[in-house]
Amino acid sequence: VSKSAIKMAKKRLELHGKKANLIQIEENNNVIPLMDKSVDLIHSSGVLHHVKDLDKVLKEFKRILKPTGEINIMVYNYYSIWVHLYTAYINQIKKGKFKELNLLDAFSKLTDGENVPISKCYKPKEFISILNNLGFKGQLNGVSISLSELIWLKEIHLALKSKSLQIEQRKFLLNIEYSKNGYPLYKSNIAGINACYNFKLNK
Repeated sequence: VSKSAIKMAKKRLELHGKKANLIQIEENNNVIPLMDKSVDLIHSSGVLHHVKDLDKVLKEFKRILKPTGEINIMVYNYYSIWVHLYTAYINQIKKGKFKELNLLDAFSKLTDGENVPISKCYKPKEFISILNNLGFKGQLNGVSISLSELIWLKEIHLALKSKSLQIEQRKFLLNIEYSKNGYPLYKSNIAGINACYNFKLNK
């Protein structure tokens, strides 16, 4: 939907000596100018958590996807250090930034810039349920964590010491475990910002 993003994509294609057809679509109707059942693979990384109408976009995905096609999606993860430590403690409590906002509204200001109009995060079961209801089947493939989140880990004990930390965030941080490589885990998944899913049409 962004002219500047299209321009940047063209430059990246040129840099790597690749060719592709780039299509700019209108943000409100989200109609993708491709034929029904014509696409083998849809890859959407870091996009769907910014869209105005998720259902409308997913219905377009369903329309253009071949019966044998699949979709790879990355959206922001609710069960992350970014949400429960960086947003809730480091910014809202420690820095007093966006303390007047609820957690998810504050999170939306702290991902891709304060002026980004929409920035959401999803619980894995919630996101999978949304796609199930629209005729897809799939699963969470895994979660990646940012270097920033790894740096913020040193603040966990200070956050737990804070009397201002809300019960949900306290429980999340208390339930963090660590993999043998030192990555924070929450319910066996890495507690990072990027949740990666794979879906197919539910035949």
